[in-house]
Amino acid sequence: MNDVAKRWIRKHVIYVVQAIFIIALGLYIIQDFKLGEFIQTLTQIDKQFILYLVIFEILYYFLHALSYWFLTYKRFRLKLREAVGGTMLAWLVDLILPSAFIEGDIVRIVFLRQYGDWASAISYNLFFRFLLNTTLALFIMITAVLAVNLSTSIMNYLLIYGITVLLAFLSAALIAVFIFDANRTLRFARWLIEKLPVKRKEALERETEKFLQYVSDTARDFSPYSPNLWAAVLSLMGQWISGVLTPYYSLRSIGVKINPILIAPGYTILTIFSLASIGVPFMVGSVDVALITLYLLLGVPKEKAVAAAFLGRGITILVTLSMIYPIGLYYGKKLFSKKNFEELKETIRSIVKQYGFSLPLFS
Repeated sequence: MNDVAKRWIRKHVIYVVQAIFIIALGLYIIQDFKLGEFIQTLTQIDKQFILYLVIFEILYYFLHALSYWFLTYKRFRLKLREAVGGTMLAWLVDLILPSAFIEGDIVRIVFLRQYGDWASAISYNLFFRFLLNTTLALFIMITAVLAVNLSTSIMNYLLIYGITVLLAFLSAALIAVFIFDANRTLRFARWLIEKLPVKRKEALERETEKFLQYVSDTARDFSPYSPNLWAAVLSLMGQWISGVLTPYYSLRSIGVKINPILIAPGYTILTIFSLASIGVPFMVGSVDVALITLYLLLGVPKEKAVAAAFLGRGITILVTLSMIYPIGLYYGKKLFSKKNFEELKETIRSIVKQYGFSLPLFS
């Protein structure tokens, strides 16, 4: 293998691994796949459960927005429709350019900046990510314990559950350090600034210290006695529950009944990994593979597993096209208007000029 091929594989390692897994799963499924039974399953779908599937699919996104609204309302006075619009825009960006939620988080920061300063927007969005990771880890941990009591076969996946929970808590801890421990964050920032190609390093250090102090001051809003904070946490737990009930009702629609507790930990983990697929619109292939893999591990026959995955993904895409796309595009046009874009560009240009960064587009 030549150097060019090696560099390409290293650069696209996620694509390669994902493609190998999709091909392997596809080869496994087509062996002894009964097309007649698959078609029969699709023709006998229970429409009542499809209604529940649609409801919980919508609830998944709405509860996410509701949590964001509860968290940000006190300082930014966002209206509920604005919180829905901002989160739908973030979801839209994550769907079109999935990269482990990074783009969506950036969009939420820029969106919230319209209603306050940069320090508040960044700290609130980081704290929202902290709540997301923490509640997700707790959800996986609780459902995994409950699932073990229902089925001993779940014991085979406890290591995976444990690693995922640990990573989620570690990422939440890093975010917490940034928000609540300004001194530690400042030490890291100073070390980083020393490595940057910046001319006025002392001035940048002073501004960074001032900014981190603003972030630390904002963190006082996150009181454990705040009813808004606990309302945000409960909304996120509701989001995770709604997320599990979508595959549950996908299976019920085709006549398969599995306790949602058994679905919960595996579905949540597989969905996280599928969303980390870089730059694949709609996460085409990754989410489908995650769902089919989960159903097969739960003992669902191949034909029904594929049918349930197709049904669930079809509903997800319909909800995306009817709700996330129009709302996200509407707020995207407002957020990325020419005026706002020029203001953001001017802010970056002034920072580049003031501290001597080397950025050709803004120099």
